[in-house]
Amino acid sequence: MASVSDIHASEVGPEVKRNYVHVSAPGGHRQFYQDLFAGLFDLEPAMGRIGPRLWLDLVRARHLLFATIDDDYAGFIAVALARSLIGRRTVGLFLRPSKCFESGRLVYRLKRWAFRCLRHLPHLSLFTILPFKFDRRFAQVAHGWVHDPQMWDMHDGAALIETSQLSRDVLTAAGGRAILCFLGSVRKSKGFEFLAYIVSDHPDLAKDVFVVAVGRVDPACGDDCARLISAGGMVVDRFVSDDELLSLYKTCDFAWCCYEPDYDQASGIFGRSVQLGTRPIIRKGAYLEKYAQEGAVAPVCLVYGDTRDAAANIAAAAANRSDKPGRLGEIVGGWRADFVQKIRAAL
Repeated sequence: MASVSDIHASEVGPEVKRNYVHVSAPGGHRQFYQDLFAGLFDLEPAMGRIGPRLWLDLVRARHLLFATIDDDYAGFIAVALARSLIGRRTVGLFLRPSKCFESGRLVYRLKRWAFRCLRHLPHLSLFTILPFKFDRRFAQVAHGWVHDPQMWDMHDGAALIETSQLSRDVLTAAGGRAILCFLGSVRKSKGFEFLAYIVSDHPDLAKDVFVVAVGRVDPACGDDCARLISAGGMVVDRFVSDDELLSLYKTCDFAWCCYEPDYDQASGIFGRSVQLGTRPIIRKGAYLEKYAQEGAVAPVCLVYGDTRDAAANIAAAAANRSDKPGRLGEIVGGWRADFVQKIRAAL
């Protein structure tokens, strides 16, 4: 069990109330959220599954923000209930509220019932990271919404991004063609199989578009990697640093965000592409399509599974490449200001 700090609540006494931002584990977006919120709201990091000792530390906190509630619903509920009883505010971010409304498993119905009840708990503020207008049912399980931090966290830092050896290699391999990057872990759920078939089924696309996948490859995607490489694409199967990833956003024209229909949620890749002015390629009908309608960038929308339509749309977009949108900083900066105002008020 991880502790919230080197000095535990039992050592400082119940009269000392500290300010925490909690995540259950450091993987994926969790560490990013925690580090960002700690700086924005002057909070101390707290990490670990919620057992008795950590529960007590969090209940005693003066200000408490759960950077994600999705990894430990039981722990979050136990803390929120106790803090409500003693009149202390709790704020939580709900990353996957759509799971409350899926069918086929009892757990989804239980989750929907639980959060409908929690919504009436005094001193609790729950926010989704997807706007309610994307799905009006979100208002049944949360009090409000904020823009995903991965949509705005570096909106004013685009000019500071440097090239890397990897981005220079990709630029050289592209030879002047438009660059389409599949960034992050290479998995079927993120639409990699669909991308590989688009390229292999329509080889003429390679005349105008260079496709590169960068990130650790799931063994289940081995055949799809071979298919993409045979069609003239490139696969970099290794851990890629944050600086390298950012350099690729600066280099590429399109970022692949066209995920399988079952993988319909917020996306850090999409957020980075929006902030840095790279056109995202998304699935028609996905939540991301609705996000794109906010006006920061114009996406390329594909009908999932239709390789002919996809190849035609990508080729057309490549033939009409344009400069980065001029109002990007203004739009994304507004999302940041809205997030900070709402969370600060709730804390």
